[in-house]
Amino acid sequence: MIIVSGGQPTEQFQSSPNQPMHVASLRPLDLNKWEVTDLGKPQKIISIEITRTPECITIFLSKYIESILHKEGHDHCNPVSTPLDPNVQLVPNPDGEIRNRSNSFTRLLGELQYVANVMRPDISYAVNRLASYTANPSLQHTTALKHVLRYLSGTRSLGIVYKADDEYPNFIGYTDASYANADERKSILGYVFIASGGAITWSSKKQVTKALSLMEAEYVAMSEAAQEACWLHSLHSELSILQTDAPTLLHGDNEGSITMAKNPVFHQRAKHIDIHWHWVCDLVQDVIIKFVSVCDPEQTADIFTKALPCIKHNKHVIGLGLISV
Repeated sequence: MIIVSGGQPTEQFQSSPNQPMHVASLRPLDLNKWEVTDLGKPQKIISIEITRTPECITIFLSKYIESILHKEGHDHCNPVSTPLDPNVQLVPNPDGEIRNRSNSFTRLLGELQYVANVMRPDISYAVNRLASYTANPSLQHTTALKHVLRYLSGTRSLGIVYKADDEYPNFIGYTDASYANADERKSILGYVFIASGGAITWSSKKQVTKALSLMEAEYVAMSEAAQEACWLHSLHSELSILQTDAPTLLHGDNEGSITMAKNPVFHQRAKHIDIHWHWVCDLVQDVIIKFVSVCDPEQTADIFTKALPCIKHNKHVIGLGLISV
């Protein structure tokens, strides 16, 4: 990390593993006007701890998670194997009165949202599902939130590991959808992109429209994931770390939606789909995105769309590159 300061606000430059930055690379700047300090390789950035070896880079949030557990009195609680119990169906509070949103439930959920967004994709679905009840949380929702803490207590040492000898030269993606499993009968979409064996970006959220079929829900999820893939492709190109011009592989487990993306035939069951989702077909025709069919057990994005049983959850945790450090 290199810090440049002077008459203007301080600027920080962070190098990537494949493109290290040295002071010499800042020659375009007038070093007589700027004070340049090379702090070496970063070890901590915004609570994210970083370790490096010749074989891999590992990032983790153990201390931040421990501080949350300590504050909530869950330092030595009994751990559980999944963020949410797949046998418990969350429902809105039967008490329709909207309470004060400045409550402990909302505060804790906000802290866990940060953990889920920056480091722990394995709790993304649980946190985002519980976020639907911040206006009027019930005892069931509070219990479920404590269940997430118990899961973090047993997995606080997990970190994302990025390996130097990964078999894929570029990033690959997984996209999935769970049909009409939200309270408003909207579907949940999820996607994740993997590079060097670890997750680099992910999302779990409710779709903005109500899908009329599983195929439509999966098609919308594919379109959302394709947008992220285009952004990643542009970012990697600007950083000069895109190692091949081959299309980005995006894995899905619904044959109907994949077939439609490759050959958009507007038959009776698909002609109602909003036109702005169909731009993904252009990406396929321009060989920017390539959709690949994957069987359900290998669908890593499944962890972002529903609460899974222990064995399946743990398999996808490994697929995300989360390893105990």
